[in-house]
Amino acid sequence: MAARRLLIVMLVLLGVSTVAAALVPVERDADGDDTTTSSTTTTKHPTGELMRESIHAGAREPQTVRVRVGDQLQLEVTSRRAHQVEIPRLGELEDVDPDAPAHFDLLLFDRGRFPVRLVEPERKIGEIVVGRPQPASAKKGEKQRREQTGKAPAD
Repeated sequence: MAARRLLIVMLVLLGVSTVAAALVPVERDADGDDTTTSSTTTTKHPTGELMRESIHAGAREPQTVRVRVGDQLQLEVTSRRAHQVEIPRLGELEDVDPDAPAHFDLLLFDRGRFPVRLVEPERKIGEIVVGRPQPASAKKGEKQRREQTGKAPAD
């Protein structure tokens, strides 16, 4: 009986506080000026191209994927067994199994080599090599050559 009374009192208090909160006016700045200032710095990153590549975890030798700074890489990793695939330097981790490949969508702004590894067993299955950005004038010619030959750029 006492528990029922306590529950009723708590529900009434909850209802009263909800109504009170809904009726309290919200103060807004009449001038529309904010008291805080913010500064935005924009960093110009090189623009690149969309690259689609794949790595098979069962390959005998680690496969190399070559891209340039500013490229977007859509990497698909396939495997005949269930594993976890990681790209440690980029903080990426995905599951892979025979029915569902691992997908990585990466925007690469740093040059270097980024190993692609299986977590268990700890084994390197590939490497992403990010080369220097290509000058804008050379991009047009290479894009036309790639469309004709169907090949990815070399570093």
